[in-house]
Amino acid sequence: MKLEFTSKYGAEAPQTAIAFSMNEEFSPIIEQRMSFFNSDDADRGIDNIGQVKSQIDEVRDVMVQNIEKVLERGEKIELLVDKTDRLNQQAFRFEASGRSLRRAMYWRKMKCYAISGVTAVLILYFASVSLCGFDYSHCKANKH
Repeated sequence: MKLEFTSKYGAEAPQTAIAFSMNEEFSPIIEQRMSFFNSDDADRGIDNIGQVKSQIDEVRDVMVQNIEKVLERGEKIELLVDKTDRLNQQAFRFEASGRSLRRAMYWRKMKCYAISGVTAVLILYFASVSLCGFDYSHCKANKH
């Protein structure tokens, strides 16, 4: 900016000029420079502090993304824990219902065996009664 000023006005003219006489001509250049140096683009590109600021912003963005991923992962883990609990409860219910079904089938089988046994005894009894008579008088040995 100094080079631009001296190339436009020379080295001697500013020394003898009245105060603020060159203000109208050079103020737009100064305003442009001030707005540039006050912006974020200039802050990041001019010196090491700007580079450090941009690196900090990048690291902050990465950390925010990582935290969001961890939170999402935590939510997914909570969902898995809930599903595991429900599955465990269903397994216990299935085991209990399987046990009661096994008992019911066992007693049904025993009832069938009992009915078959009683039926077989009744068939043998009626067969023997039909062959020997009601009081078994035909099957007794005649001792007379």
